[in-house]
Amino acid sequence: MSAQEEDGTSLMATPNGSEIPVESPLELRNADWGETWTNIGAPTFFGVTVGSLWQWLIVPRLSTVWPNPIQGSLLVMLLLSPLLHHLLTSHEFSRWKEYALGVLLPSLYISAVWFIPGQTGLFCVGYLATIVWVWMCTSWWRFELPPFRSAIWHTLGVNIGALGGSILTFNLMM
Repeated sequence: MSAQEEDGTSLMATPNGSEIPVESPLELRNADWGETWTNIGAPTFFGVTVGSLWQWLIVPRLSTVWPNPIQGSLLVMLLLSPLLHHLLTSHEFSRWKEYALGVLLPSLYISAVWFIPGQTGLFCVGYLATIVWVWMCTSWWRFELPPFRSAIWHTLGVNIGALGGSILTFNLMM
């Protein structure tokens, strides 16, 4: 008699062949086009729109290069975070502060890096942020994310969109 049988617990049945039962704390699911638009398209489009408008309308009136279109887009996103939380997540509205914190923390880092002179900002929050964002887009859609993590994903999308939109606007209209 084994130790498990002696203490009253039964042995678990062993699976046949290569079947191994796995319990996952997060349920995997498939993304539909609505979720793709909500988590990838809408934040990026928001960034492109605000970044382009910032480059076209606000940058010519500034006496310095700060805040740049990316910083401006992140600031507008932070100010509109309760609305964006309501539109882009399925969580109850009372959790908007958690979403706002998820916008604030990466925005502070991204904005601070843009103050570093030279190509550092373009490399760190342009190229590297794009790689991280693409990774998020290919893996995070499988999970039901809390507002904080959704906001991080959306913030990187706004960052990438604002960078692309401001560069496009500068090249086409300035």
